[in-house]
Formats: sequence, structure tokens, C-alpha cells
Amino acid sequence: MLGLASLCVGMSLAAYQLGRGYVSVPVVERQRAFVPEFNVVQIPVPRDPVSAGTSVRNIPVRMEQFPEHQLPEAAVRDLREYQDAVTLVALPGGLPIVASNLGAPDEISNPIVGRIPPGMRAMTVRVDATAAVEGWVRSGSIVDVLLVQAARTTVVAEQVKVISAERSLSPGDESSQAPIPSTVTLLVTQDQCLAINTAVALGKIAFALRSARDPESWKTTQFSADSLSYDRRPSRDSRISGVVSVGSGADKRSFALVDGAWVPTDGIPTGFLLGEKAHDSRAAQR
Repeated sequence: MLGLASLCVGMSLAAYQLGRGYVSVPVVERQRAFVPEFNVVQIPVPRDPVSAGTSVRNIPVRMEQFPEHQLPEAAVRDLREYQDAVTLVALPGGLPIVASNLGAPDEISNPIVGRIPPGMRAMTVRVDATAAVEGWVRSGSIVDVLLVQAARTTVVAEQVKVISAERSLSPGDESSQAPIPSTVTLLVTQDQCLAINTAVALGKIAFALRSARDPESWKTTQFSADSLSYDRRPSRDSRISGVVSVGSGADKRSFALVDGAWVPTDGIPTGFLLGEKAHDSRAAQR
């Protein structure tokens, strides 16, 4: 009987020890991977690399599928719209064709034509070292066009892009001693084209080089020679309220109270210090 009781206690202790060592492991539910579905489109791509100047009619193409969200915004989806165009740059094989890389045949022989957006114009003006900002006006620069005349300077056009300088489309190396251009071609609106051409006959054209990050307009678009002069004498409408002199001899200085402010004056205005002048005159006669 005692042995049976001991066996029951032993089994109870063993069960207790086993229970203490047991650790509950939470069940983790696996999430299913979500694969988004994209709209896939077929577009023409060159089978092989294409050299610049190749007619679109002569480009062997094949249809490739691309996710629409991965396509360049200007990717060509139908080459039938560009049958009369040529490639302006070399095209890689197997990749989408971008519309800006296609153009009219004359854009190959005249590269500046492809840089003129619809509605814009390209015009050339003569410049010198001063007008070209010591030669820092180059292709890609943004300038304001000024008309310099004998008595005034006028802003003719703002934020004008330079397409080429001395027939160079390259911005050049900032550290190089680039020659100062004698001619500059500008990309202008139709109104700017008319304004600048009119200004050329009226005086000298000069550029004010500006930062491409500066969109601000000029606060004053015209400055005259009259604005350069500064007359310290009181105007006709000014009111003189008093005069005072300080010092003596060569150090004597006079000031007039003009419109509430003391202004240096070279002489005594008429009507002031008459008593002092009369006293000095009588003293001299004695």
C-alpha cells in the first residue's frame, strides 16, 4: 500500500516537472505574397542598334511587351506616325524609341533646328566682350537683353536662352580660356524676336547674365541719365525754415533747415541773417 502511494507521488512530480519545462510556441500564419498586376503594352523596338540619320522606314523593328508604368513618357507606340522622320541620335536595340530622338531630315544637317520648340524662334545678334559678359555667355546660358542708348538703358527681353555662341552648341569648359564670341544665337518668343530686332537699330545690345534658378523680373525696366544726377540743393517746392553757421574763418560751415532736415549749403539763402549782415556792414564802415 505504501509502495503504491509512493508511485503515485512520483508520477505526479514527474508530470509537474514536465509541465514546467513546456513552452507554448505561437503559430505564425504565413502571409501570401501579393504580386501586383500591371498593364502590359506592346510597342515597337529596333531589332539591332541604329545609327543616327537613319530613316524610320528603314529601321527593322519587332514588337516587345513592357509594363506601361515603366515606359518613358514620350515612348513611340506607333511608328506609322514617324515614317518621314530620321533618327537624330544613335538608338540601342531592344529598347523603346523616344519621340524626341526622331526628327525631320534637315535637323541632321542643321542641328540647331531641333532645338527650336514650336512657336519659338532663333535669332542672332552681334556682341563684344562687354555685351557677352566677358565671354561667360555660352550655349545654355540664361540672359536678359538690354538696349543701351546715350541717355538710358532699357530691358528689352528677360530670361532668354542662348542656343549657341560663335556657332558652338557646347557650353564649354569653365576652366578653359574660351574665346569671346562675336555672335550669339538666342531662343526667343515671337514678341521677343520683334523687340530685340527693333532695339538693334536704336543702340547697343548688351546681356545681363542671370542664374537659371532666378525667375524674378526686373523691378525697374528702364533707367535714364537723369537718375544718375544728385542735386543737393533744395528744390523749388522745398521750404527753408532756418539757417545756421558754425565755426569761423576757413572752417566756417553753413546749414539750411530744408523741409525739417539740416542740409549743407554753400551760401546764405536770401532773407536769412539780414540783421547779422547789417551789423557786419556797419562795423566795417566804422
